[in-house]
Formats: sequence, C-alpha cells, structure tokens
Amino acid sequence: MIQIIIYLLIIWILLGLLGFTIRRLHDTDHTGWWYWISVIPFGYLFLLYFMVLPTVEKPVRWAVIYLKKRNNCKTQFLAF
Repeated sequence: MIQIIIYLLIIWILLGLLGFTIRRLHDTDHTGWWYWISVIPFGYLFLLYFMVLPTVEKPVRWAVIYLKKRNNCKTQFLAF
C-alpha cells in the first residue's frame, strides 16, 4: 500500500517538473518539444543550456495563442 502512495507522489512530482520545464522553454522562445532531447545521450546538456538562457523580453509565440483563447476570439494562430 505504501509503495502505491510513493509511486503516485513520484508521478505527481515528475508531472510538475515536466510542466515547469515546458513553461521555461516557452519563456526562452523554444517549443516544448525540445524537452524530448533529454532522452538521447547527453541531450540533457542542451536542455540545461535552454533552461539557463535569459527570458526573452519580446512577446513569445505562445502569448498570441493564450491571449486569443482568453478573449474568446474565433481565429487562432498556431506556433510550431
């Protein structure tokens, strides 16, 4: 029983870290798909580099999608 609770806590923490990493990648104007570079050998170094980059001061691509959804606008720009 205690093992199930521990596994659930680990999954909960890992999902939080995944969300934090993708949000940080968006802050540096990179897509969240760059997270998957960490599965290749030494790919985590590139991910670490992206994580320590300064935040982009200009509006990032993902702000347009968020603002359009927030304003209930029917048109939407997708950033790929």
